[in-house]
Amino acid sequence: MNIAVGPGHTVDEIVDFVLQSTIQHDSPAVMIEHLCNEFALTQADAELALDRTYGGLVRAATDRAENCPVKERDPVAWVSYQRCLKEPDLIAAIRPEYAKPVRKSWWRRLLS
Repeated sequence: MNIAVGPGHTVDEIVDFVLQSTIQHDSPAVMIEHLCNEFALTQADAELALDRTYGGLVRAATDRAENCPVKERDPVAWVSYQRCLKEPDLIAAIRPEYAKPVRKSWWRRLLS
């Protein structure tokens, strides 16, 4: 499930682009076109980049370590998984139904 990343770009940049574009409600067609033009991906690799980025997000939403993609076999999903674990607001922005409820800190509960 590897993609051929264009020269001067990284998998991290591709994942960041897909996540941010999804938050902005860009259509898949627009994202694929951008991935082909700006990141020099083939149509098939651009489609795979979308699929695997979303796969990593969904796996991160489970918050289970055993769902972590294997970096060598699925680097796009692995980067997406790592990014979404570190920034759970990404999950909430893209798939709110998968977001974990935010717990109030003890001092906020006192003020409520």
